[in-house]
Amino acid sequence: MGKLNKVSISKTDVLLVCTAFMAYTGMYAVRKSFLAGQFEGVEAVSGFHFKTLLIIGQVLGYMLSKFIGIRLVPEIPPYKRFGAIVGLVGFGLLMLLAFAYVPIPLKPVTMFLNGLPLGMIFGLVLVYLEGRKNSELLAAGLSATFIFSTGLVKSTGIWLMQDFQINEWMMPFVTGAVFFPMLLIAAYGLNKSKPPTATDKELRTERVPMDKKARLDFIKKHGGVFFVLVLVYVLLTVVRDFRDNFIVEFWAAFNMSQQPELITLTELPIAILVLIISALGILVIDNKKAFLLGILATIISAILMIIVTFLFKQGEIGPVIWMIGSGFSVYLPYILFHCLLFERLLAFLKYKGTVGFLFYVADALGYLGSVGILIYKEFFHTQSSRVEFFTWLNFGSGALIVVLVFVLLWNIKEVSPKIQLK
Repeated sequence: MGKLNKVSISKTDVLLVCTAFMAYTGMYAVRKSFLAGQFEGVEAVSGFHFKTLLIIGQVLGYMLSKFIGIRLVPEIPPYKRFGAIVGLVGFGLLMLLAFAYVPIPLKPVTMFLNGLPLGMIFGLVLVYLEGRKNSELLAAGLSATFIFSTGLVKSTGIWLMQDFQINEWMMPFVTGAVFFPMLLIAAYGLNKSKPPTATDKELRTERVPMDKKARLDFIKKHGGVFFVLVLVYVLLTVVRDFRDNFIVEFWAAFNMSQQPELITLTELPIAILVLIISALGILVIDNKKAFLLGILATIISAILMIIVTFLFKQGEIGPVIWMIGSGFSVYLPYILFHCLLFERLLAFLKYKGTVGFLFYVADALGYLGSVGILIYKEFFHTQSSRVEFFTWLNFGSGALIVVLVFVLLWNIKEVSPKIQLK
């Protein structure tokens, strides 16, 4: 058994987790608000549904931002981070204003420009949280925004359209503007937070910026394990992104579109449960043990993904239970990557670098996979509903993740034979 850590949460930890959550929620309001619209009245272009074109446009910009972030984010000095966060999100918000007014053919272009700066925000926020003894708890709080805040933002967008008659074109900007002051306050709070202590550095290794030489050195030494981890992450991103992009359409297909609160309420138990499980990582001091426990949770989640989808397809469970079950099975390992797996990978390898580099490689390829799936659906599964396609996406991704986890365990054993896999 790995040693258990005596949990001690400081005022700095509380400040960090709250401000990180607020900051990323503010960014999500700028990035995800347009997904509350369905854009059914717009004629399809080249066979693509217009909303799909908007999603592809934004994801391409977001993906490019991740590739840029591989180099840029790890090298941004601390004194420039506050300005970078506010400036990047502010530009994304301005693009939503442009989205409301430009001609329809140019709207996907504005969504591309909206996504272009936003992909770097996660790394800029995460850098305040990594390399601490309670990093799992802190990053779990940040990662909870992936689940809860995306539902909150969409519910807010639908509420603005239904109760205040904001049209679909203006709704994304208004939603983003509502949350933007919170982003400013949170970014300022992060900028004033205390850096990791000497104890933090001793437990998790010191985190330093990674230049090109350091990045190539990491890939050369640990590329095998990292490559398999990235493949698992890509599959999780594809499933998670498709679910998140079309959850409004899922509820419409289930004849529940007049209940916008469902988008938030069904995500809430997922967020709470995933947050609790992820935060438990702080109890395990041994970095190798914690990493392997995260891998175990990943394979269990993949199996759950297959089981709940099979039960839904057989009519044994309803859509609400399926959406909660499938959401939990993809979000738990997805968030463990953000708050435990990459963090503990660097720690047990005793590699002095920043976890932001690992995330940006994985995220860039993950969103590339997400775009590929959207295009594949539009060209090769035009007759399948989004619910049907998502069903088979769960089956295929769950099975592949199980296989990749066993490949990963073999690679880890080869790289670090001292790890006990029993």
